[in-house]
Amino acid sequence: MRLLSKSSTAVLATAGAIASLALASAPAAQAATSSVPCISIPASGPNLDDGFGVMKGSYNLKNKPLMNDCNVKRMHRGQVLYFNCWRKNSHGNLWVYGRVKGTRTYGWMSEDNFSSIRGSSYPTCNWNKDKDHT
Repeated sequence: MRLLSKSSTAVLATAGAIASLALASAPAAQAATSSVPCISIPASGPNLDDGFGVMKGSYNLKNKPLMNDCNVKRMHRGQVLYFNCWRKNSHGNLWVYGRVKGTRTYGWMSEDNFSSIRGSSYPTCNWNKDKDHT
């Protein structure tokens, strides 16, 4: 049973080709606007905290303590972040600077993203004052 005529098939093929060209020529910057990746920041802050936190879900480790900053790494439920120090951002939210367990990846994570926090004394990050860069 024939459902499409030759002319209908030609029209559909032409429309498909045009759509493919339009997608292929779209600027790459428009493709990924929802999350901005970036490189991991090196361990540059003081290690003042012996605590750690366990992630309660999947969240992005950030380059700075801001939700709209670039993403260093995606962390998942159950992963551990070793804490270095804490600070409040300009919106009054508490963030921790730390290292992902088993890696050399450092970044910032909001306190709200942990299912548990253990052993932390919540020391404040003060890069100008503290010289311990371990």
